[in-house]
Amino acid sequence: MSLTLNRIGVQAPDDSSRHLLKEISLELSDGSVTLIIGHTGSGKSTLLQILAGILEPHSGSIAIDQQPLWDKRKVNQAHLLRLGLTFQFPEQQLFARSIRQEFAYSLRPYKLVASECDRRIREACEEHDPRGIFAMERSPFALSGGEQRRLALATTFATAPDWLLMDEPTAGLEAAAVRELLRLIRERSRGGFVIATHDLDTFLPLADRVLVLDRGALVFDGTPEALCRAPELLAHAGVGLPSCVEAELALARYGIAIAPDLLTPELAAPAMLKALRERRSAEVPAPQAAAPDAPPAREASAAAPPPQAAWLRVDPRAKWLLYLLLVIGTMQQMAWSGLAASALLLGLVSLGLPRSVLRSSWKIAVPFLIFMALSIWLAGMNWTSPEGSFQLGYSLERGWSTAFTVTRLFLILMDGYWLAVTTPYGQLVAGLNWALKYLRKVKLPVESFSLAVSMMFRFIPMILREWTRFSAIVRARGKAAIRPGAVRSRDIPALVVPLLLAMFHKAEQLTVAMDMKKIDGKQLLLKKSTLEWQSRDSYIVAAGVVGFALLLVIR
Repeated sequence: MSLTLNRIGVQAPDDSSRHLLKEISLELSDGSVTLIIGHTGSGKSTLLQILAGILEPHSGSIAIDQQPLWDKRKVNQAHLLRLGLTFQFPEQQLFARSIRQEFAYSLRPYKLVASECDRRIREACEEHDPRGIFAMERSPFALSGGEQRRLALATTFATAPDWLLMDEPTAGLEAAAVRELLRLIRERSRGGFVIATHDLDTFLPLADRVLVLDRGALVFDGTPEALCRAPELLAHAGVGLPSCVEAELALARYGIAIAPDLLTPELAAPAMLKALRERRSAEVPAPQAAAPDAPPAREASAAAPPPQAAWLRVDPRAKWLLYLLLVIGTMQQMAWSGLAASALLLGLVSLGLPRSVLRSSWKIAVPFLIFMALSIWLAGMNWTSPEGSFQLGYSLERGWSTAFTVTRLFLILMDGYWLAVTTPYGQLVAGLNWALKYLRKVKLPVESFSLAVSMMFRFIPMILREWTRFSAIVRARGKAAIRPGAVRSRDIPALVVPLLLAMFHKAEQLTVAMDMKKIDGKQLLLKKSTLEWQSRDSYIVAAGVVGFALLLVIR
């Protein structure tokens, strides 16, 4: 089975002028091991998700055995079942109550008979669980971290994909686990591998082909040996040199020449011994300075950093005041015209936000809109039973009143989202502390309140990022032929449980970090302020006051 990419292009979600992948064209042959390497942000994970059918390209096409993978913005599920994707730290995908249910979830899209499922589970456990730890009724959360990772990999191997796509598979693994993973790759009798990695020493000897990405462009496509003979390309792309190349450069400074394409110690040792024997009668010179043609270290990106979004440069005190004016003004409204004005003001302050931020707002808005619809429907329902008969009716007045109330709450919710995405966490705390410090004189517990509120706003964008990450994992495991970004209702448990665990883990990390730094609400409050009020902040607050006055007039 071949994978063919033709002029694939992917744009950044928040900036269509920035390309994550640029005109990528290649064909991957069945049975091969292909590495994708490049500096952080070069497009490795994006390319993997394109190959896996998780991310739809903005331009170009991708085909499996000359058949298109995408059709009308949906993935052909028959092709999708032939692809397997493991994310970095795959143990984070676990969600079920038992190991058997984890395997069942991964195998369910394949519609296998029970005997075939049992056979695949048994073979996957034999490969990944030589000590027999994976008891089928055992909870996956009772396993150690390394055991959980092996289980997650086993659930993917059990699906027997024609292509196994792996994102940084050795990240966080000890040496013994890395050797075990390499054994599984070597001994797999069918299909091909595409591995995105920074671990060149581990995977170069195993690879048939290497792709080097630099700022989304494919700058090298060839064998590992050919790549090692061009170390300047690795340096220019911001990739560290493999040990075989570093050893060749170090020996060259002593006048000892060996080939840089000897990828393993077993191959390099005889060459070193031969070179030393040829020079045994000569005195070894002192080490020389680095050769003038040695590959230079990667320079900082020539491109200037992107300018900050306009709202990020606004003083947080101005944004807090604007937020309070919007919320108070919205709460005062008693007519639909007032809510329309509040919505208009919310739209005005949202101008200039990146498109990715605006799209992410739907992940908050859609569940709340569903809640609104249910609330309106239930609030207006009424039933009567005159003379023993049952009649079901609907009160438009009650439904309309409820619609007004929940719409007002929705606008307040979106005001909070605007503040969270436009204000970094540190600025949130600084701005809130400035507003509350005067209340300390009347002995109010403002420290705890300040810390709690700032934490709440900090977690809103974090939850959205984690939701995006885990929804991609769920689509990869569930093999759902749905539009990008969507999640099926039956996949919700596989999404929500890892999401909650990730959020608890991040909260725990934050608590530990604050404890180690001896930070509490009071210390944050007393911390020296670095806020700087400028004239534009005065204009923004003045505009907010005008808008607030307008809301009061039309309330």
